[in-house]
Amino acid sequence: MSTPDVRARWLRGGLVGGCSALLTVGAHTAVDDAIPHGAALMVVLLLCATAGAAVGSAATERTHGRLLGVIAALGGTQLVGHGALTLFGGHHDGLGGFGMSPSMAAAHAAAAVVLGAAIAAVEYLYVVCESVLCWLRLFTLGAIRATSRARHWTTNSVVAQAVLLHSGLGMRAPPVFPV
Repeated sequence: MSTPDVRARWLRGGLVGGCSALLTVGAHTAVDDAIPHGAALMVVLLLCATAGAAVGSAATERTHGRLLGVIAALGGTQLVGHGALTLFGGHHDGLGGFGMSPSMAAAHAAAAVVLGAAIAAVEYLYVVCESVLCWLRLFTLGAIRATSRARHWTTNSVVAQAVLLHSGLGMRAPPVFPV
């Protein structure tokens, strides 16, 4: 049985995987004016899905640990994705080193910090909203009344039955005749 915390971790993993893929592919599409395709795109999507699954399966207790883990996963996935696009896609040939200019590195880092904070906030708010909805469900279900009730009537009237008027067919007492 999954708990709200487990479902929130799945949400965190999905958001990290999806956002890192969108950031990596989107940033390089903006620079190259062409969407990465072929092996480069598949490797980037596989790396982002793996990072999302790793972050989604990690159980962290502290909120700062979650935030730092999400930011590190987003930044690392963008860095590795950038390397995969450079290696497999022939991307950024003119730039020295790893193929990343200082302004691009700063943009990737800022995007990782902003999205990491947003994903951590979404995870926290998901758990809070699910808790509030659980409490509301308890109060609304407790207030529902049945529309019809079975009514039980108690009576104290005694009626003489026909069996009592004939001898031998009723109780073992003498019959009662009107006087």
